[in-house]
Amino acid sequence: MKHRELEVYLHHHIPVSKSLGIGVNTCSSKNIEITAPLRMNTNHMNTVFGGSLSVVGILAGWSLVYAQLEGKKHQIVIQKNSIRYLKPASKDVTAVCKYDNLTAWSRFHRAFQRKGKGRVQIACNLFCADELVATFEGVYVVFNKEL
Repeated sequence: MKHRELEVYLHHHIPVSKSLGIGVNTCSSKNIEITAPLRMNTNHMNTVFGGSLSVVGILAGWSLVYAQLEGKKHQIVIQKNSIRYLKPASKDVTAVCKYDNLTAWSRFHRAFQRKGKGRVQIACNLFCADELVATFEGVYVVFNKEL
């Protein structure tokens, strides 16, 4: 899947991604990188709104799961998440999610094939001008049901 295809899919099926100006920079089954512009996500302090940072993390993790499933339209939902805000973001923000926990992904794929559903925890780092501003963790559940 190409990054532009994922961006179009997100904007059509998850409309908040379009409202927040989300752009997909990198898309592969091993790495997702998405960006949110400051101008569409600003708060009263002229930094990125914390809720927007959370949404960017959720979307990046969701996108990695979607890419792992090769774009098949299964039901992907977030079960729980947490974010740790480290410092204010005064410019555009980029979330980076990597396929790096091979044990978790192996468990996910085995459960998904055996039971028709699987669960995986994903971590993302959020950067502003190459500086880490937040860390995100989310647990995603996938059901083997075509939409």
